[in-house]
Amino acid sequence: MFDILFQNKKGKLENYTELITVGIKKLQISRIAIDKAANMIAHAIAKSEFIVQRKKGREKDHIYYMLNVKPNPNETATEFWIESVRKLLLDEECAICHMNGSMYRMESYSTDNMVMMPKRYKDVTITSGGETMRLEREFTASDVLCITSKNQKLKSYLEEIMKIYDDLAGAIAAAKKLSSVPKFTLDVPGNAPIIRRKKPDGTDETLTIDQYKMDIKRMIESDEIEILQNNANMVMQQFKIETSITVEDISKLWKTINEECALAFDIPKAVFLGEITEKADSTNEFITFAVGWVMELLNDAMNATFVGEQDYLKGERIWIDMTRYKHVDAIESASDLYKLRGIGFNFDEIRELIGWEALNTEFSQERAITKNYTEELGGDKGGDKDDEKKKEKGEERG
Repeated sequence: MFDILFQNKKGKLENYTELITVGIKKLQISRIAIDKAANMIAHAIAKSEFIVQRKKGREKDHIYYMLNVKPNPNETATEFWIESVRKLLLDEECAICHMNGSMYRMESYSTDNMVMMPKRYKDVTITSGGETMRLEREFTASDVLCITSKNQKLKSYLEEIMKIYDDLAGAIAAAKKLSSVPKFTLDVPGNAPIIRRKKPDGTDETLTIDQYKMDIKRMIESDEIEILQNNANMVMQQFKIETSITVEDISKLWKTINEECALAFDIPKAVFLGEITEKADSTNEFITFAVGWVMELLNDAMNATFVGEQDYLKGERIWIDMTRYKHVDAIESASDLYKLRGIGFNFDEIRELIGWEALNTEFSQERAITKNYTEELGGDKGGDKDDEKKKEKGEERG
């Protein structure tokens, strides 16, 4: 993956040094990109409001407080949901147990193989506030929000990252083996096919180039201190491997990896790279494609655990309201918010849409429909009746 950015004219990487350098950069950039993508989705969920809808309307009860404020004694709801969604995205599964009025992420557990009956969870280890604890008790499926993710694109992308780890490990092992046996270059002038040197007894000795190289090899392998005599025009130096990777190469690699990561997480490229032109459209696409499916998984799990079939069929719900995630400027949106009053929204509901607290007064909970879409009992429309009244008034004046 991405090797094309670092190929020379022959289509092969120059050496192990480049392979290792590129591999390390790939892992660094990929790790940052994956964390960024997972955090974007997790923060969107954590910033939203979990709505508890009962038969009489929305309620702020213990379940609401647990989902939105304090799920357990050692974590806030924001911390809890960020870590839970990250675990779901990166591990493809997140299990949350409910006990003693609190929720805890299950770090590890084992289950039976039940298919037609609810599963049981045992050997459970929970985590909270950075600490873990093993529980002796078992849980049934009704006490656990078990959420699984089957995003094939994301799975394939993470597998590619693991392949980079394998390639990097192989390159490091090969480079280590190569570096353990030093390599040298010997520059020999063209007019010196043979080497003449003096022996310890003072007599001259003539060597061929091959004989001279064997002497160098013996000297390097020897544990004793030796001095090798060179001709004036001969130069020997250790072979050095250099990399030709440029800043431009790294920049291309960064953009390519980020685009691949955005595609894997279904995040619009413009949103992920910060190239937003139309804020509203980009945000809506991000919620629709990257966050929506995670939100639905959580909605289903919460309704199954905290609401149950009977109450759910009677209209009770728990759902995530994403309007809190999107920033709404009350001044810029004043005309649109005003229209909501005309179709039946009360003042408290409109205030909550822009993140303000409800007033909970008789006035703020009144509904005012300013347009008449109904018909009179006699079949005449309200508009016709108004016209008749105006006509009668005109005749009286006449």
